[in-house]
Amino acid sequence: MSALSGGDGRLSFGEGPVVPWLGKLTPSAEGRRIVPASSGAQRARALRAAGSDAVQWAVEVGREAAELVAQEVPAHAETGVAEVTRTGTEATTLQLLLALSGAEIDAAATPDALAGIPHFVRHRMSLDELLRGIQLGHSVIAAAFLAECGRLGDPDQRPEQMRTLSQRMFVFFDDFSARMAVAHREEELRWSRSDAAARLTLVKELLRRDHDHVPAEASARLRYDLSQPHVAAVVWSSARTIEADQQELHDTALGLLQQSGCDQRLILSAGVGVVWAWASPKGDPRELVDRLAVMPLPPNTHVALGGAGRGLAGFRESHEDAQAVFQLRSVLPQAPEEVTPYSEVDLLSLLLADRERGLRFARTELGALAGPEPATAELRRTLAVYLDEQGSPHAAGARLIVSRNTVSYRVRRAEELLGRPIGERRLQLQAALAILAECED
Repeated sequence: MSALSGGDGRLSFGEGPVVPWLGKLTPSAEGRRIVPASSGAQRARALRAAGSDAVQWAVEVGREAAELVAQEVPAHAETGVAEVTRTGTEATTLQLLLALSGAEIDAAATPDALAGIPHFVRHRMSLDELLRGIQLGHSVIAAAFLAECGRLGDPDQRPEQMRTLSQRMFVFFDDFSARMAVAHREEELRWSRSDAAARLTLVKELLRRDHDHVPAEASARLRYDLSQPHVAAVVWSSARTIEADQQELHDTALGLLQQSGCDQRLILSAGVGVVWAWASPKGDPRELVDRLAVMPLPPNTHVALGGAGRGLAGFRESHEDAQAVFQLRSVLPQAPEEVTPYSEVDLLSLLLADRERGLRFARTELGALAGPEPATAELRRTLAVYLDEQGSPHAAGARLIVSRNTVSYRVRRAEELLGRPIGERRLQLQAALAILAECED
């Protein structure tokens, strides 16, 4: 039985289960903890066809495929692209799982995968880069299915099962690549004619320090006066997937800037679930930052604010500040729904510019005090407040709503775990406490 495209254009492998061992697929222990990136509707359908373990196995394989693609094709590793690539590789693995289970599918390329095409085009990804990424992703997915066939399939029929599985995957991947290539060409043509594309491209060039644009000419093309004071913002969705409502994010940015009062605004969709914005305040730019910082936000929405700046340099530097906040907070699994000014996290953003090294420094500095136990975390929090209050148990107790004796006890216990007086390397100690507090949220 060979894989066929039906008369209605649907991709079909025939009737009945194609691969009987799909229900035996299981993820690794780490794979069970991976949060899916693809749409819930597709996962629900795959769940009915193959079971929850097989679905989570596909999620794990999809992430492995995305990691290889990002490693080998730099265009897929850019901010705003890597998340879309992972959504696509996961959706593709789930779609292949459905096809091999005997379920009827419309095409190899799912809506999740096709929805990533506009984001790739906006980030100037060429068709060659797209197809190279697709080829690498498919190699990981195919290898995973073949490995499981060897492990779970009938030993007496293994050569035939391998041959049949390879044929089916070839048809599936060929259909997928063809549809994605057509979608890329169509979107590239549409996007090339788009005013938004031209403005975003110009802004990205202005943000680089090696551009040769004349500010007055760039201002005219952007319809935004670059000579004025600026406050930049990055607005993003918790989802950071194609399910994020891009128009809602744009409307949120517009609403914030309208309510805060400003002379001009520039708002651009910068990637999946992310919007860039700039505003010129009517008065003191610092007052605009203060007004924005206390404004309520819709659910699952977050805002990073840069510092105030003037002219083209201020336009760029304020955005760099906002991006630093975004990079710091967007990695948190449960980032608070709030507006975060750069001034609140400027030191932390520098300490965690290399997150892995920052965490290693903090754990080395704190020793046993870096332990994951809730009681140890409480000791760190108390010590951080105590140091912030200049060593006053009374002031620290008032902030923590505990007695001064409790504060003194916790500080002594923290000092024991630290293994040295808290007065030694005090600056490093406070930095390490701040790093762990940020990464634990």
